[in-house]
Amino acid sequence: MTLLASSTQRNLGMAIAVVAIVGFAVYLIYNVMWAGRKERGSELELAPNRKPYLDDEQLETKRLDLALVSGLVTLVIIGVALPLYWLGEPGRQQGYVDDSRRQFTSRGGEQFEERCASCHGGGGLGGATATSVVDDAGNFIAAIEWEVPALTTTLYRFSEEEVRHILNYGRPPTPMAAWGAPGGGPLTTQQVDELIQYIQSIQLSPEEMEEEVWDGLITQVRDDVLAANVEVDERLKSAQAAVAAAGADEAAAEAAARQVAATEQEIREISEQYLRNLNSPDRGELLFNNGVYGCARCHSPRDSWRFTGPEVEPGEGPVVLARGSEEEAEVVAALGGLIPAPVSGGGAFGPNLTNGATLRQFDTAEGHAAFITVGSVEGVGFGNFGQGDGGGQMPAFGACVGDRDSGERSPIYGFCTMEDGTPRPGTLTNEQIFDIVAYERGL
Repeated sequence: MTLLASSTQRNLGMAIAVVAIVGFAVYLIYNVMWAGRKERGSELELAPNRKPYLDDEQLETKRLDLALVSGLVTLVIIGVALPLYWLGEPGRQQGYVDDSRRQFTSRGGEQFEERCASCHGGGGLGGATATSVVDDAGNFIAAIEWEVPALTTTLYRFSEEEVRHILNYGRPPTPMAAWGAPGGGPLTTQQVDELIQYIQSIQLSPEEMEEEVWDGLITQVRDDVLAANVEVDERLKSAQAAVAAAGADEAAAEAAARQVAATEQEIREISEQYLRNLNSPDRGELLFNNGVYGCARCHSPRDSWRFTGPEVEPGEGPVVLARGSEEEAEVVAALGGLIPAPVSGGGAFGPNLTNGATLRQFDTAEGHAAFITVGSVEGVGFGNFGQGDGGGQMPAFGACVGDRDSGERSPIYGFCTMEDGTPRPGTLTNEQIFDIVAYERGL
């Protein structure tokens, strides 16, 4: 609608301009080419300043009326055109903003698929990349596969300036390299802005994000739920077997698939109730370990990656070793203590949270929760010893901060305000944050 309004006002303005130009041309033709045609005869008799001029009767009737009507028409045109132009200006400005966003998003999407999708997956849905663990001197220790997070909720937890800092300078010690020119990367400032605009375009809605948080929690408790509900588990296996046995019988396959879907929905409802019935610290542990929506990626050693073994078949790539498997234990033993134990909250990219570290940092659970809610902010201290660095080190989990550090000229200005004017919620609810606090304060 804004673009339509902009086009209508622009067309009206062009029409008025054409009328003015044509009128001026007619004036010139009349006065220069016709009324001012070449004189003949004696200069004394025919010079324009010597000829008798129109008498008062002619001046005060036709000529005066023509001048007054011309002035009135001009005033009407100005009186109509200026308000119309003024009314159309917001539409033109919004149309420019919307068009610029579309262009930035399109170019950012092309750059993302070319430069970022190999790690973050198509559409920013997450992926994996092969890298290695090195010691402090940069010496190779082990080959690993890093689980690269999805970017579809990034602007809920990181401000635009934090995302820009990460794009410009990378995120050591993770495999995220510096892409922006300030960090030695190949991208210009505008290209980084285009990437940020594209990232905004792929952000999930609050409802989709809430569902993904619950999906992660349900996945963690699924085995326990099925073990406690044997009848439901058997019904699911029976329905899955019926789908496999249906073969080309479309009616039987469809009926079995409906049974699978209904049983899965039942399992989800039982799992959600199971989670609600847990003690706060137990539920907090699940939230703590909930992938990109949790804390373990940064605060627990080895949570974000898996060891890789040699190729079993040429061309198939290295084998990823499952956490807790015998093969993983053999690799760890062979490295002789170079790899930290997978202690929950034992410190990795983020600090160690065990042995009462959070109790020393935050005197109260409320202060602890407040920090998790808003994350680190440049120049703002937190707790008893912390100081925010503004580089996106600690994300915000309880408040949308995408445009926290941005002004009106920001590519994502207004992301944290939804279309109905209400604030966009954070990744986690206040209750979920206090569950995490209860778990962390017990480490």
